[in-house]
Amino acid sequence: MGRGVVASPALIDITSNGFMMKRSISPEEIRYYALYWDKVVIPGSNLVYVGVPEEEVLIETGVIERPRVGFQGSWGGSDLGHSFAIAQAKIAESLLASNREIDWVLHQMGSSLALPSSFQSQQRNLRFDLINALPVPHGDVPIEELLEFKYRRRDQLNVLHKSLDDLYIQIIKSPDPAFTSLQAVSDLKVAISELNQVSNERWKKTSKYDFSAQLNLDGGKLVQGVAAGAAFDFFSNPTDLPLGAIVGGVASMIKLQAKVSTSFEPAKNQSSLGYLSMAHKEKVIPAL
Repeated sequence: MGRGVVASPALIDITSNGFMMKRSISPEEIRYYALYWDKVVIPGSNLVYVGVPEEEVLIETGVIERPRVGFQGSWGGSDLGHSFAIAQAKIAESLLASNREIDWVLHQMGSSLALPSSFQSQQRNLRFDLINALPVPHGDVPIEELLEFKYRRRDQLNVLHKSLDDLYIQIIKSPDPAFTSLQAVSDLKVAISELNQVSNERWKKTSKYDFSAQLNLDGGKLVQGVAAGAAFDFFSNPTDLPLGAIVGGVASMIKLQAKVSTSFEPAKNQSSLGYLSMAHKEKVIPAL
Protein backbone atom coordinates (compact mmCIF):
# COMPACT_ATOMS: atom_id res chain seq x y z
CA MET A 1 0.00 0.00 0.00
CA GLY A 2 1.28 3.45 -0.91
CA ARG A 3 1.52 6.40 1.45
CA GLY A 4 -0.19 9.68 0.65
CA VAL A 5 -0.58 13.07 2.27
CA VAL A 6 -3.20 15.75 1.84
CA ALA A 7 -1.25 18.94 2.49
CA SER A 8 -2.13 22.60 2.74
CA PRO A 9 -0.63 25.07 0.22
CA ALA A 10 -0.03 27.50 3.05
CA LEU A 11 1.13 27.64 6.65
CA ILE A 12 -2.00 28.24 8.73
CA ASP A 13 -2.07 29.64 12.26
CA ILE A 14 -5.00 29.14 14.61
CA THR A 15 -6.24 32.46 16.00
CA SER A 16 -8.99 33.44 18.42
CA ASN A 17 -11.24 34.14 15.43
CA GLY A 18 -10.32 31.13 13.33
CA PHE A 19 -7.32 30.76 11.02
CA MET A 20 -4.68 33.02 9.52
CA MET A 21 -2.47 32.28 6.52
CA LYS A 22 1.13 33.14 7.37
CA ARG A 23 2.80 32.16 4.09
CA SER A 24 2.74 29.64 1.29
CA ILE A 25 4.78 26.47 1.66
CA SER A 26 8.41 26.75 0.65
CA PRO A 27 10.45 24.95 -2.05
CA GLU A 28 12.14 23.00 0.73
CA GLU A 29 8.84 21.88 2.19
CA ILE A 30 7.76 20.72 -1.26
CA ARG A 31 10.90 18.58 -1.37
CA TYR A 32 10.08 17.12 2.03
CA TYR A 33 6.69 15.98 0.75
CA ALA A 34 8.06 14.71 -2.55
CA LEU A 35 10.84 12.72 -0.88
CA TYR A 36 8.95 11.00 1.92
CA TRP A 37 5.52 10.36 0.38
CA ASP A 38 4.25 8.39 -2.61
CA LYS A 39 1.30 10.71 -3.30
CA VAL A 40 1.01 14.40 -2.47
CA VAL A 41 -2.35 16.15 -2.86
CA ILE A 42 -2.46 19.91 -2.22
CA PRO A 43 -6.04 21.20 -2.50
CA GLY A 44 -7.03 24.61 -3.81
CA SER A 45 -10.41 26.27 -4.06
CA ASN A 46 -12.48 28.59 -6.24
CA LEU A 47 -12.20 31.35 -3.59
CA VAL A 48 -8.46 31.87 -3.58
CA TYR A 49 -5.78 29.77 -5.22
CA VAL A 50 -2.33 29.79 -3.63
CA GLY A 51 0.27 28.41 -6.00
CA VAL A 52 3.20 26.34 -4.81
CA PRO A 53 6.79 26.68 -6.01
CA GLU A 54 7.45 25.00 -9.39
CA GLU A 55 3.82 23.97 -9.57
CA GLU A 56 3.70 23.25 -13.29
CA VAL A 57 6.67 20.88 -13.32
CA LEU A 58 5.47 19.21 -10.11
CA ILE A 59 2.09 18.47 -11.67
CA GLU A 60 3.60 17.37 -14.99
CA THR A 61 5.95 14.92 -13.28
CA GLY A 62 3.17 13.56 -11.07
CA VAL A 63 4.79 14.73 -7.84
CA ILE A 64 1.65 16.59 -6.72
CA GLU A 65 -2.04 16.86 -7.56
CA ARG A 66 -4.01 20.10 -7.08
CA PRO A 67 -7.77 19.42 -6.92
CA ARG A 68 -10.05 22.41 -6.33
CA VAL A 69 -12.91 22.56 -3.86
CA GLY A 70 -15.92 24.65 -4.90
CA PHE A 71 -17.42 26.96 -2.27
CA GLN A 72 -20.77 28.68 -2.56
CA GLY A 73 -21.94 32.02 -1.17
CA SER A 74 -20.06 35.08 0.02
CA TRP A 75 -16.63 34.72 1.59
CA GLY A 76 -14.25 37.42 2.74
CA GLY A 77 -11.82 38.53 5.40
CA SER A 78 -10.95 35.88 7.99
CA ASP A 79 -13.34 33.43 6.29
CA LEU A 80 -10.76 33.01 3.55
CA GLY A 81 -8.34 31.69 6.16
CA HIS A 82 -10.98 29.14 7.15
CA SER A 83 -11.37 28.06 3.54
CA PHE A 84 -7.81 26.67 3.32
CA ALA A 85 -8.38 24.32 6.24
CA ILE A 86 -11.88 23.38 5.07
CA ALA A 87 -10.68 22.54 1.54
CA GLN A 88 -7.88 20.39 2.91
CA ALA A 89 -10.23 18.62 5.33
CA LYS A 90 -12.86 17.95 2.65
CA ILE A 91 -10.35 16.41 0.23
CA ALA A 92 -8.75 14.33 3.00
CA GLU A 93 -12.16 13.07 4.09
CA SER A 94 -13.03 12.08 0.53
CA LEU A 95 -9.74 10.23 -0.06
CA LEU A 96 -9.92 8.41 3.27
CA ALA A 97 -13.38 7.17 2.34
CA SER A 98 -12.80 6.24 -1.28
CA ASN A 99 -9.15 5.43 -2.06
CA ARG A 100 -8.13 2.15 -0.45
CA GLU A 101 -4.92 1.71 -2.44
CA ILE A 102 -3.21 4.57 -0.58
CA ASP A 103 -2.84 5.07 3.17
CA TRP A 104 -3.94 8.73 3.31
CA VAL A 105 -3.25 11.19 6.14
CA LEU A 106 -3.90 14.87 6.62
CA HIS A 107 -0.55 16.63 6.93
CA GLN A 108 0.36 20.22 7.80
CA MET A 109 3.50 22.24 8.43
CA GLY A 110 3.77 23.68 11.93
CA SER A 111 3.45 22.56 15.54
CA SER A 112 -0.31 21.93 15.78
CA LEU A 113 -3.12 20.89 13.46
CA ALA A 114 -5.44 23.66 12.23
CA LEU A 115 -8.80 21.93 11.85
CA PRO A 116 -12.26 23.36 11.07
CA SER A 117 -14.66 22.82 13.97
CA SER A 118 -16.90 20.54 11.89
CA PHE A 119 -13.97 18.15 11.33
CA GLN A 120 -12.77 17.99 14.94
CA SER A 121 -13.17 15.33 17.57
CA GLN A 122 -11.60 14.78 20.97
CA GLN A 123 -9.69 11.52 21.08
CA ARG A 124 -7.04 9.80 23.09
CA ASN A 125 -3.89 9.77 21.02
CA LEU A 126 -0.21 9.06 21.31
CA ARG A 127 1.75 12.08 20.12
CA PHE A 128 4.94 10.82 18.52
CA ASP A 129 7.66 13.39 17.81
CA LEU A 130 10.83 12.59 15.91
CA ILE A 131 13.10 15.56 16.54
CA ASN A 132 15.90 16.80 14.30
CA ALA A 133 15.97 13.63 12.25
CA LEU A 134 14.70 13.63 8.66
CA PRO A 135 17.12 15.07 6.08
CA VAL A 136 15.64 17.29 3.36
CA PRO A 137 17.70 18.85 0.54
CA HIS A 138 17.63 22.60 0.13
CA GLY A 139 15.03 24.19 -2.08
CA ASP A 140 17.38 24.76 -5.03
CA VAL A 141 17.86 21.01 -5.66
CA PRO A 142 16.12 20.19 -8.97
CA ILE A 143 12.98 18.09 -8.61
CA GLU A 144 14.27 15.60 -11.19
CA GLU A 145 17.39 15.07 -9.10
CA LEU A 146 15.33 14.50 -5.99
CA LEU A 147 13.08 11.97 -7.74
CA GLU A 148 16.11 10.07 -9.05
CA PHE A 149 17.50 9.92 -5.49
CA LYS A 150 14.10 8.79 -4.18
CA TYR A 151 14.00 5.95 -6.71
CA ARG A 152 17.54 4.76 -5.99
CA ARG A 153 17.16 5.02 -2.21
CA ARG A 154 13.61 3.71 -1.90
CA ASP A 155 14.84 0.86 0.32
CA GLN A 156 16.12 3.28 2.96
CA LEU A 157 12.95 5.36 2.74
CA ASN A 158 10.76 2.27 3.06
CA VAL A 159 12.73 1.06 6.09
CA LEU A 160 12.18 4.43 7.76
CA HIS A 161 8.40 4.24 7.33
CA LYS A 162 8.31 0.59 8.38
CA SER A 163 10.32 1.36 11.54
CA LEU A 164 7.85 4.10 12.48
CA ASP A 165 4.93 1.71 11.94
CA ASP A 166 6.61 -1.06 13.92
CA LEU A 167 7.32 1.27 16.83
CA TYR A 168 3.65 2.20 17.06
CA ILE A 169 2.59 -1.46 16.93
CA GLN A 170 5.10 -2.58 19.54
CA ILE A 171 4.21 0.25 21.92
CA ILE A 172 0.52 -0.58 21.63
CA LYS A 173 1.14 -4.27 22.23
CA SER A 174 3.50 -3.79 25.14
CA PRO A 175 3.58 -0.32 26.78
CA ASP A 176 6.46 -1.22 29.04
CA PRO A 177 9.14 0.93 30.70
CA ALA A 178 11.65 -1.13 28.74
CA PHE A 179 10.31 0.22 25.44
CA THR A 180 13.72 1.84 24.90
CA SER A 181 15.06 -1.65 24.19
CA LEU A 182 12.41 -2.47 21.57
CA GLN A 183 13.75 -3.72 18.28
CA ALA A 184 11.74 -1.00 16.53
CA VAL A 185 13.72 1.69 18.35
CA SER A 186 17.00 0.14 17.22
CA ASP A 187 15.68 -0.23 13.65
CA LEU A 188 14.50 3.38 13.62
CA LYS A 189 17.89 4.64 14.75
CA VAL A 190 19.62 2.65 12.02
CA ALA A 191 17.12 3.82 9.39
CA ILE A 192 17.61 7.49 10.28
CA SER A 193 21.38 7.11 10.37
CA GLU A 194 21.54 5.43 6.97
CA LEU A 195 19.16 7.92 5.38
CA ASN A 196 21.23 10.83 6.66
CA GLN A 197 24.41 9.18 5.43
CA VAL A 198 23.18 8.66 1.86
CA SER A 199 21.64 12.15 1.83
CA ASN A 200 24.95 13.72 2.84
CA GLU A 201 26.69 11.75 0.12
CA ARG A 202 24.25 13.07 -2.48
CA TRP A 203 23.68 16.70 -1.42
CA LYS A 204 26.02 19.33 -0.08
CA LYS A 205 23.39 20.84 2.20
CA THR A 206 20.40 19.35 3.96
CA SER A 207 18.08 20.62 6.64
CA LYS A 208 16.77 18.45 9.45
CA TYR A 209 13.02 18.16 9.86
CA ASP A 210 10.99 17.31 12.92
CA PHE A 211 8.18 14.84 12.29
CA SER A 212 5.10 14.44 14.48
CA ALA A 213 2.18 12.03 14.29
CA GLN A 214 -1.04 11.72 16.24
CA LEU A 215 -1.42 7.95 16.62
CA ASN A 216 -4.88 6.66 17.43
CA LEU A 217 -5.61 5.11 20.83
CA ASP A 218 -9.39 5.15 20.41
CA GLY A 219 -10.20 2.99 17.43
CA GLY A 220 -7.29 2.54 15.07
CA LYS A 221 -7.08 -0.65 13.05
CA LEU A 222 -4.52 -2.18 15.42
CA VAL A 223 -5.74 -0.90 18.77
CA GLN A 224 -7.40 -3.07 21.41
CA GLY A 225 -9.03 -1.61 24.49
CA VAL A 226 -6.80 -2.96 27.26
CA ALA A 227 -3.54 -2.29 25.43
CA ALA A 228 -4.67 1.20 24.41
CA GLY A 229 -5.58 2.04 27.98
CA ALA A 230 -2.24 0.80 29.25
CA ALA A 231 -0.38 2.82 26.63
CA PHE A 232 -2.37 5.94 27.50
CA ASP A 233 -1.64 5.54 31.21
CA PHE A 234 2.04 4.81 30.72
CA PHE A 235 2.74 7.66 28.29
CA SER A 236 0.55 10.30 29.97
CA ASN A 237 3.82 11.61 31.34
CA PRO A 238 6.11 12.81 28.52
CA THR A 239 8.82 10.31 27.65
CA ASP A 240 12.02 11.37 25.87
CA LEU A 241 14.45 8.99 24.26
CA PRO A 242 17.71 10.44 22.89
CA LEU A 243 18.80 8.65 19.73
CA GLY A 244 22.31 10.06 19.92
CA ALA A 245 24.42 12.05 17.49
CA ILE A 246 23.22 10.24 14.39
CA VAL A 247 25.00 12.37 11.82
CA GLY A 248 27.31 15.36 11.88
CA GLY A 249 27.29 15.57 15.66
CA VAL A 250 23.62 16.62 15.69
CA ALA A 251 21.52 14.76 18.24
CA SER A 252 18.09 13.37 17.39
CA MET A 253 15.34 12.39 19.80
CA ILE A 254 12.05 10.54 20.10
CA LYS A 255 9.36 12.15 22.23
CA LEU A 256 6.15 10.35 23.22
CA GLN A 257 3.14 11.62 25.11
CA ALA A 258 -0.41 10.30 25.38
CA LYS A 259 -3.26 12.76 25.88
CA VAL A 260 -6.77 13.67 24.87
CA SER A 261 -6.60 16.32 22.18
CA THR A 262 -8.29 17.65 19.07
CA SER A 263 -7.97 15.23 16.17
CA PHE A 264 -9.14 14.89 12.57
CA GLU A 265 -12.56 13.26 12.95
CA PRO A 266 -12.73 11.52 9.51
CA ALA A 267 -9.58 9.58 10.49
CA LYS A 268 -11.11 8.25 13.72
CA ASN A 269 -10.88 4.63 12.52
CA GLN A 270 -7.36 5.00 11.13
CA SER A 271 -4.09 4.31 12.93
CA SER A 272 -2.86 7.85 12.19
CA LEU A 273 -5.03 10.86 13.00
CA GLY A 274 -2.80 13.52 11.44
CA TYR A 275 0.81 14.44 10.72
CA LEU A 276 2.90 17.55 11.27
CA SER A 277 6.38 18.50 10.15
CA MET A 278 8.59 21.52 10.48
CA ALA A 279 12.18 22.45 9.81
CA HIS A 280 14.30 22.29 12.92
CA LYS A 281 14.66 25.43 14.92
CA GLU A 282 17.77 26.82 13.27
CA LYS A 283 15.32 28.74 11.06
CA VAL A 284 16.44 27.08 7.87
CA ILE A 285 13.25 28.10 6.07
CA PRO A 286 13.05 31.82 5.25
CA ALA A 287 9.73 33.63 5.56
CA LEU A 288 8.13 34.16 2.17
